[in-house]
Amino acid sequence: MQRRILGVAAILFLLGAAVLWWRWPGMEVQLAFLSRMGAVLVAAWLAYDDVQRLPGWVLLLLPVVLIVVVRWPRLMLLLIPALVLWAILQRVFPRRQG
Repeated sequence: MQRRILGVAAILFLLGAAVLWWRWPGMEVQLAFLSRMGAVLVAAWLAYDDVQRLPGWVLLLLPVVLIVVVRWPRLMLLLIPALVLWAILQRVFPRRQG
């Protein structure tokens, strides 16, 4: 059910952005908000099944990482290579189940 809600919300945000762009062309800030939120919700809708398989600690850590990156954007220069290295190490040295 949550995936349907994400999809409907994404469509509503994108439709709102289209109406705003077509009907009231002088509202750039609102147009940017609606179109970006629609795009984020579409991405969340597409990734919903994969996000369900993530461990709980990743979902708890994600808001903290987002706040840190928003506060100090230069840390992205460290975060992106660290995530790529972690993903490579996960493929090279897979965990044994059992």
